[in-house]
Amino acid sequence: MATYFVSDIHGQYQAFQQALRNASFSPQRNDQLYVLGDMIDRGPESKEVLLDLLAMRQAYPEQIVILKGNHEQMFEDWLQRSGNSENYLRFNGGDATIRSFLSNHPLRRAFIGSMPSEQTQEEARQLILSRYPKLLPALASLPLYVELPANPQTGAPAVLLVHAGIRPGIPLQQQSPEDLLWIREPFYLYYGGERPIVFGHTPVPKLPNYEGFGPWRRNNLVGIDGGAAYRRGVMLVEWPSLQSIFVPIHEATSSPNVRMNEPYKL
Repeated sequence: MATYFVSDIHGQYQAFQQALRNASFSPQRNDQLYVLGDMIDRGPESKEVLLDLLAMRQAYPEQIVILKGNHEQMFEDWLQRSGNSENYLRFNGGDATIRSFLSNHPLRRAFIGSMPSEQTQEEARQLILSRYPKLLPALASLPLYVELPANPQTGAPAVLLVHAGIRPGIPLQQQSPEDLLWIREPFYLYYGGERPIVFGHTPVPKLPNYEGFGPWRRNNLVGIDGGAAYRRGVMLVEWPSLQSIFVPIHEATSSPNVRMNEPYKL
């Protein structure tokens, strides 16, 4: 039985699958996987990453835990006709997710290289929601954080898992969703609490004094975003050893997938 953390896969399905294979990950053997959000956007196979993880969670609810990232929130907002669609589609890679869900439909072309019209967006939105009626409830079900208790058997301390971080000095229950999903410098520069926190959102090379290998560490903070959004790689981190498996995007292969069950029926 092993416990792994991963964050910010960003549609890089092959690299994610390669990391699972390299770890010999198996929920059938009670291995656990905690995904700290940002499964989608920017990468070419966002639908595959999201639906496979939802299928794994459905088949192994005690072994697979998925948190919401800011990109899942933006996708959810777009599907509900809220938020800033241009910010999502043009500047945060949401166009890649919409294309992956449209598959070979002719509407897919409208999301390549330019901002689609409101009418086109609505047609795509309706098509996606009709094909995947459980998609919105699935996105809404994702928690913003998870607290893991200490495990005396493995020596693992209690830890907070969150996508972006927390606002220092504010109790956890009073944290704003925006901070949990989006915060950067005020968290990782100034957090000094005793509770260990593992987070994603900010790629490890952009964190202070990163040494270039494995997760970023400072006092009780551990950053695990491998930079897949920028075609760097996917990082799978074992807990509590913090040993990591890093798969660069260009080294990912199309080997057989680590499927845990039938694809998620949305």
